Amino acid sequence: MLVSDSMAMISDRDVQGVRGSAWSAYDCLPVGVCIVTASGMIRYANPALHGLLACETGGLAGRTLCEFDLDRGLPRAWPVRRADGAARWVTVAETPLPVDTDDAGQGADALRMLTVTDVGALCRQAKGAGAPCGTGPAGMPMVDALLEAVPVPLFVKEADGRYSALGDAFPRPAGIDRPGMTGGNAGRDGAVSEWEGSIRVEAPFCTAEGAMRMASLIRAAFGERAGNPTGIAGAIHEPEETRPQEERLEAILEQSPVGVSVSRRDDGRIIFVNTRFAELIGLPREKLIGSRARDYYLDSHQRLRVLERLRGGGGVTNMEVQFKRADGSPFWTLFTVNQAVIQGVPVNLAWIYDYTERRSMEEALRDMASRDPLTGIYNRRSFMELARSQLARAHRFHEPLSVFVLDVDHFKRINDTFGHATGDDALRMVAAGCQAILREYDLLGRLGGEEFVVVLPGATADESRVVAERVRRHLARMPIEAPDGTFRLTASIGIAGLEGATDTLERAIHRADLALYRAKHLGRNRVAVFEPGM
Repeated sequence: MLVSDSMAMISDRDVQGVRGSAWSAYDCLPVGVCIVTASGMIRYANPALHGLLACETGGLAGRTLCEFDLDRGLPRAWPVRRADGAARWVTVAETPLPVDTDDAGQGADALRMLTVTDVGALCRQAKGAGAPCGTGPAGMPMVDALLEAVPVPLFVKEADGRYSALGDAFPRPAGIDRPGMTGGNAGRDGAVSEWEGSIRVEAPFCTAEGAMRMASLIRAAFGERAGNPTGIAGAIHEPEETRPQEERLEAILEQSPVGVSVSRRDDGRIIFVNTRFAELIGLPREKLIGSRARDYYLDSHQRLRVLERLRGGGGVTNMEVQFKRADGSPFWTLFTVNQAVIQGVPVNLAWIYDYTERRSMEEALRDMASRDPLTGIYNRRSFMELARSQLARAHRFHEPLSVFVLDVDHFKRINDTFGHATGDDALRMVAAGCQAILREYDLLGRLGGEEFVVVLPGATADESRVVAERVRRHLARMPIEAPDGTFRLTASIGIAGLEGATDTLERAIHRADLALYRAKHLGRNRVAVFEPGM
């Protein structure tokens, strides 16, 4: 099932089991990379870092950052101690990794990844120019060289929020575009400027293709020699091990014939939709991204039902929910929602299947199953079900109810004289004539042949007699078209009222039938009310 497959791909469990075989992907990088525990113990280091720190291959595992002076956490370049006693100037970028469990399955430790870049030559160049290491504004040779050489996406912002420099690696991770970096960071930048050190945040970015990605941002303030902050420098890290899974997930969701949306749980903002979802709503994807999922519900009560289930920690599966298109037109969906976490962000994954045609077809089939195909009124089965409900209501509220049975007089003679097609037309006219007189909530059904039955809620037998007389007179005046002109018909009607709290619909109809026989015996084209002894 698409829901369960997708959730499995984006669950935190997909990244928690990463071991050395996955970390070996960093072996070919020209910059130093190491994976360390929260306490600073090195679990893995690539060959570039071994060379930078003058250690034999494999010699760093089990050692600590403080042995090499790599644990300063400063937002600028500083010298580290090599194993041979020499010093080397480096810059360090850090990002957290998912919780890892050791091979024995005992305990867990939060891991960090450090990217260590050798900037010794650049520092010497900067000092030759009379500038202190790592503190110069964008545009200095050292900063320019760093932006060009470091494979980590770097950026520099001025105090007014403008981006003054972007590293060459900046556009490459997941296609993050430069305009996508301009919004929503003013408050965080202010906090960075007041903080002595770096600040790490998780934030979504819009890629060049319009998709949303989560990335880890490390920001640090830089300033003048007097210490006044003049801007922000930072790095972006998108964990390598999550990219193939996210790309695979997006590819699957994009190809789905069912509309898919992903929205943040905290504010309901949509961060991803596939093409089918955009088609159903009738808006381009770029306009849907950033809008609220709540805007597309037609019925607020249905939305609250969905929210109640989600707040209870459950999901929604194939709920019939009405949504609205951009032009306001409604459509029915089978709606499925599940909760998940993508890159640490709680989200709702929603699937909407356009159910409009199928629902209309089901309603038409239900209506066809409940209607007499000739006259369009209730057939015997549906009439009996609805009439029993009215009878139960009358018993519950101690209200009157009556039944009358109507039979077309000499109907066989009509068929023999004018043909069965005209006879069918006559039955349709009788049904229409009854509907013209009866109240909207009275029930009219066809028992079979030329026999009809009516239930009048809230009416006694005597009150029903008045209605039945109006029906009889209306039918007697109604002209019926025939091949050789027109003719008129008559009908006989028998009435029975509800008798006591234990009376049944079947017994009431039987008493009305006995009254009908009395009306026919008395000469037809008349109304008779049931009396004991009939």
